[in-house]
Amino acid sequence: MKNKYVFLGDSLIFGYGVKPKDNWVNKLKTNYDLDIYNKGINGSTSTDMLVRFQGDVLDISPKILFLMAGTNDLLSNRSVTSIVNNIEIMIKDAVSNNIEVYIGIPPNIIPEMANKLFMRCDTYDYCKESLPLLRNELLNLCNTYSLKYLDFYSLTENAKELSNLYLDGIHFNPEGQSLLFEKAKQLFN
Repeated sequence: MKNKYVFLGDSLIFGYGVKPKDNWVNKLKTNYDLDIYNKGINGSTSTDMLVRFQGDVLDISPKILFLMAGTNDLLSNRSVTSIVNNIEIMIKDAVSNNIEVYIGIPPNIIPEMANKLFMRCDTYDYCKESLPLLRNELLNLCNTYSLKYLDFYSLTENAKELSNLYLDGIHFNPEGQSLLFEKAKQLFN
């Protein structure tokens, strides 16, 4: 019997704007023949993920949980502390259920591009400024709980130089999905 993996998150896990075959999580599933449950929901926040944690994670009893949250929280003007607190609750729940946890550190955004191509939003700058702070806090959590992680933020820190990989300044086109996939392979090699 294959190990089960749950990927819990938002549109960056779901694969917003691309065909399923181009989504980085689906590429992991097909390239490594993994039993992955994609529990990414467009617009989801860490609070939403807490609410659905029982049904989307614990009821599935995966061997590994990959958890990435924070971008939508920041776009909703929530604090880095509230995101980290929610993620820590989920880590504790998973660990107490013998589920190994991997953390995803959300990628950078391009506010100017998102305002033009996604939707107008007053909190893009707040989100962009807060993402490196979130990264540092998530790295601290990973150290505290000895967790593996994928640092998509560092991969996209100079997002403007990588704008050709974004659909809209937040989400990734097929080439950007391939970049995330290449980074994610390190967890499975």
